[in-house]
Amino acid sequence: MSGSLNGAPDPVQGYRVTDLVNMALRQIGVGALGTTASDADLFDGVMQINMLLAQWQRKRWLVPNLVDRVCEASGKSVYYVGPGCDFNVPVRPDQIETAYVRLNVGGSYAVDGDFANGDYEPVDYETSRVVPVGGAYLGDFSPAFFGNDFDIGSDGLSDGVQPIDYPLTIIPSYEDYTSIGLKALETWPSMAHYNPAWPAGEFRPWPIPATGRWELHIVYKQPLGANLTIDSVINLPPEYWDAIMWTLAARLAPSYGQEASPTVVANAKAALSTIRSSNTQVPTLGMPAILTPVSTPFYWPGLERQAL
Repeated sequence: MSGSLNGAPDPVQGYRVTDLVNMALRQIGVGALGTTASDADLFDGVMQINMLLAQWQRKRWLVPNLVDRVCEASGKSVYYVGPGCDFNVPVRPDQIETAYVRLNVGGSYAVDGDFANGDYEPVDYETSRVVPVGGAYLGDFSPAFFGNDFDIGSDGLSDGVQPIDYPLTIIPSYEDYTSIGLKALETWPSMAHYNPAWPAGEFRPWPIPATGRWELHIVYKQPLGANLTIDSVINLPPEYWDAIMWTLAARLAPSYGQEASPTVVANAKAALSTIRSSNTQVPTLGMPAILTPVSTPFYWPGLERQAL
């Protein structure tokens, strides 16, 4: 049992699903203090928590962590995202928050503007770093991620050498992606589209990165785990326990022929507001390239009218 007699949660993970369901039911007058809900009540409560977490999973401000997942480019135009796919993730994400590519070293280069034409010295980009087993960097942006990946000496940094990342502009819709005329163009990647197909999403970088040269990275919301059972423990930050309990009470109230009281609704909103303030991350505002001064070497008249 995770909740002890003094009400303390499990010191490592938190409260059991059973604890939170019983507490939620008491907020709407189901079950006397000190009693346990029936099996049917608990079963409904578990299903409601799973459905609740599945909904929260799609809201960036309710997810406490982002995950960086990597896949080595192999010259394909489409990379699949899901269990056992190119991007091996436990649950196919509904969308990606951002994406970038990392220049690999030691591959074969055969396009203008790269190492083969003598524009850059290959030694400037040499690194012994390889894609980890499973394609993930410890699953998140933890300090250990940066410590292992960029330690002096581990990637040749003691010689002034380090990997270089390039952001990918996200193409917001498949309709925009279809407007690209030459989809088979293979050169330096600069954009990407993610189609949240089921059961595996489809990640399309453009232009297509060549084999042996690039790593593809996607950043998505970490799954909250909507497959809990009656004996599961809510393994989320402490502020989520209160939010789950009060929100669950509001969701369960109609099943017992009543409306959630103003107190229940107010506490649920307050708990969710706390999570929102804790998780909110506002990226720095950037200006589109076409709005930069005309003196940029990548500008030509009419560029602002192009779809991409």
